[in-house]
Amino acid sequence: MPSTKRRLAAIASADSDLLSCMKMLDPKLTVVHPNDALALADHPADAYAILGGTEPNPLLLPPPVRTFIDREIAAGKRVFAEFAGSIGNVYFEAPSSTRYVRLAVASEGWLEGEPRGGLIDDQCGERLRPHAFTCSKKVPLLSYFNVQAHDRTPPNEEWNADTADRERALWFEQNDCLLVCAFRLAMFSRARHAPHDRVRKLVRYILGWLYGQEIPDFEFPRHYRLAAAIAPPSGGQRLNDPEPAAGEIRTGAERALRWAERAGILQNEGKNGALEGLGTEIDYSGRQRVSRIRRADCIGELALAYWLHSRVSGDSRSDRISGRLTGYVLDHFVCREPGPLFGMMRWTDEAWGVCYQDDAARALLPHLFRCLYEGTTERLKECEDVLLFLIRTTGTDGTRPSRTDNHLLTEEALVRLRTTPGNLPSAHYNAYYYAALSVAYRLTGREQFRETAIKGLSSIMAVYPATRREQSQTQELCRLILPLSWLYAVTGSEEHCEWLYRVAGDLQAFAHHSGAYVEWDEGYLSAMRHRAGEGESSLLARNGDPVADLLYSNNWLPLAWIQAYFVTGDRWFRQKWLETVRFFLDAQIVSPDSQIDGAWARALDVERMEVFGSPADSGWGPWAIESGWTVAEIAAGMLMGLLEDELLPLHAAVGHHQTKG
Repeated sequence: MPSTKRRLAAIASADSDLLSCMKMLDPKLTVVHPNDALALADHPADAYAILGGTEPNPLLLPPPVRTFIDREIAAGKRVFAEFAGSIGNVYFEAPSSTRYVRLAVASEGWLEGEPRGGLIDDQCGERLRPHAFTCSKKVPLLSYFNVQAHDRTPPNEEWNADTADRERALWFEQNDCLLVCAFRLAMFSRARHAPHDRVRKLVRYILGWLYGQEIPDFEFPRHYRLAAAIAPPSGGQRLNDPEPAAGEIRTGAERALRWAERAGILQNEGKNGALEGLGTEIDYSGRQRVSRIRRADCIGELALAYWLHSRVSGDSRSDRISGRLTGYVLDHFVCREPGPLFGMMRWTDEAWGVCYQDDAARALLPHLFRCLYEGTTERLKECEDVLLFLIRTTGTDGTRPSRTDNHLLTEEALVRLRTTPGNLPSAHYNAYYYAALSVAYRLTGREQFRETAIKGLSSIMAVYPATRREQSQTQELCRLILPLSWLYAVTGSEEHCEWLYRVAGDLQAFAHHSGAYVEWDEGYLSAMRHRAGEGESSLLARNGDPVADLLYSNNWLPLAWIQAYFVTGDRWFRQKWLETVRFFLDAQIVSPDSQIDGAWARALDVERMEVFGSPADSGWGPWAIESGWTVAEIAAGMLMGLLEDELLPLHAAVGHHQTKG
């Protein structure tokens, strides 16, 4: 509690994270509802906090209360006004979303250790843009910017003093007695404002200004932490052991599967498939958007995680769920009408006539692995039908265009697709297609599958490392490990083995001590570098940003490393698997909120070990949690490694094991 005798009163309609901090510091804090705030006139405080950010609309004080507050400001008392529709001489435009704009420190010296340009994300909050002619001309403390950056605005590049003034978000008025906060800050923890250390400094600054003294650091509310920050039950510091125990790995994977159930992603025990996951949009109250689309790939990927869990644990329920999920994909997402579209796998229940080959492949791979390891041919013919449709729409260079749309697949278009080069040497769009072809070749002996995989991966490696990148160079390398492993598995070619080791070795240039691989893009060749909100976008602003992508890059590695180990027998790949698994165990979300507990979000700042990154992507921002691409892929890779004693001998019997490493 502050030692000062300054008395503070808060005017608020509801409790909030900011109000909780004030109560923690000052048990004698007076709290009144805006409609009752005139009662403060009988017992005036020394300073006032007006908190409007908990309600659907900006707070407008009743005129009698407004008159009282105006008198208090004129008397030199300090007033902090958060998300008030009008205060002092200032009033605002209608509220607008902050989904693609970011708070930036706009002036030097006021926020401890933070130079101008430090960024704060208030997620998908709301702001009030003031009418400029009503504001003072003082330089604001915080302003909003639309900037493609990770942690700070680029020095001397994006900064614009006029923009900082026009887009002001926190600033002083009336002889520095009024501090105006034109965005929702009250629920900063539940709304997951980030980065936490910078937000904590901001809150301490505001409270220190109100109380007229420095506020000691204290335990601020945290809506979530990462597992690395949680002490073990026995107490003490959690050890960053590079070789996690089998029990710890299984627990992490089971937490991920519980997330799918507790967050409402798994539908009716798998009978109705599964939802895509969570969107990045977190509103001012902490509600996060649920993407209710059913995607074939996400459903299939969850099927793999549940099947592997049944093999590790003997849990028959997980086996039943897996079978239902696979059945849901094969029963409802595959075109069965005779004709040229027979075997086409639909992307989602919304994009019904769209086929992405890599997504279709990842919907099939779980069942192909099950056929491989259980020695069954159940529904294998249906998987072949899907792959044959993809081959019929693949170019002469073995690459397929990024997608096909049924309404455009005329007879002429189909002929053109299979008789001209696809010209898309991209791991993002094609690599897992080749992995599925290779596994299917092992199961069926159909030479067409192997030939297409060889041709396609040869086209990619012919231009490597300058492949057609979407998000980053890191992404391309991560997505090549599994397909190259399986290409070698079905050819035994020394050249193909060298490709695998080359890509795996090159990836180490992006390794971080956390166990993650940071985003990197030599030459900035990736296509997804749009201005914020104008399309899909990479998390990477500049090489060297300490950001890992758990949706497009690192998420593929648990399964890829362990399969590379099974195929080659090289324990170096097993060590890479252990390092990656350790990272994901450390990065797993721990929260009382069942919507996120046990999951992984897309953007991770590997220095802070916090969900934080550029919100520029219009579809899948930093807090996007994809049920298949992220959570299921990671959990499946963890669980598959626990089956080493059972699965490794099956690969060793085929051959190609190496002595390297």
